[in-house]
Amino acid sequence: MKHLLNIFRLGVKELRSLWHDKVMMIMIAYAFSFAIYIGATSASTELHNAPIGFVDEDRSALSQRVIDAFYPPRFAEPNLLPLSQIDAKLDAGLYTFVIVIPNDFEKKLRSGKKPEIQVNIDATRMTQAGIGAGYIQQIINQEISR
Repeated sequence: MKHLLNIFRLGVKELRSLWHDKVMMIMIAYAFSFAIYIGATSASTELHNAPIGFVDEDRSALSQRVIDAFYPPRFAEPNLLPLSQIDAKLDAGLYTFVIVIPNDFEKKLRSGKKPEIQVNIDATRMTQAGIGAGYIQQIINQEISR
């Protein structure tokens, strides 16, 4: 019992010394109130106007439907660009996502093959890249299944 009483007295002593240290009290109040609120409200986990580009080598009705499926507010208006400009546009930060639809995409899909769509992502925008990749996969799968 004597040990518990010593621990209690040491705790009271520390709380008294903390009470007299106004700067430390302000820091503790800030850390457990405003800092938590700021961290919780500043980081958005929603995708908003993410710049997206397409390289449409197929030029079919299906590829056009896939491109048309990407619209605001999640994605900015999609732009078509040539294959040779993908790296330059991503490096310049003009696009977060560039999707490449290959030649004969619709034809291969209708014949039962599983053609692949290439998705290039600028991962320097980490939150948008992670969330957007999931949205892109979902949107493309929905359009293909239609």
